[in-house]
Amino acid sequence: MEKSGLASFYGGLKKVNTLCATVAGVVLLFITLSIFVDVFLRYVFGRPTIWITEISTYLFLYVIYLGTAYALQQGMHIKVTFLLNPFGPRSRRVIDLITSIFATFFTLILLWQTSVMTWVAFKGKWTSPTILNAPYVYIHVVIVFGTLLLLLSFICSTILQFTGEESEPGGGA
Repeated sequence: MEKSGLASFYGGLKKVNTLCATVAGVVLLFITLSIFVDVFLRYVFGRPTIWITEISTYLFLYVIYLGTAYALQQGMHIKVTFLLNPFGPRSRRVIDLITSIFATFFTLILLWQTSVMTWVAFKGKWTSPTILNAPYVYIHVVIVFGTLLLLLSFICSTILQFTGEESEPGGGA
């Protein structure tokens, strides 16, 4: 069976999501190592850094938002499965479809609101009230990007699930 245009697009989107998840893993490794270095410097030399805690906090947003679409495509989002156990496969599919539609609308609202927040931060030249004075636009833009990837993934997987081109909610592997 030939893949539809949407299925091909989603295949490319899955590759982007995988790349973003890989970047998120590298960022998480950096956060872990930098916190280890900071703890070592603090307790061994009594001279902690002034930037690691703040940067790690901001980078954690990158880890979260770069990894959410990948988690969706792998079917790793949290599900309350014990509520679905009494239902048959057909009912579960309908419930999964309804859940995906609601999640798509939530993600659309999240994208809209985070875009507004990022635009206001950009126009207002917002910076963190700390010694680093980090521009918030660089912190917020990953939220918009990650939410956009999540929204596109929800839309694609929901449509493909509804049309029967994808059997598993979230797209599976």
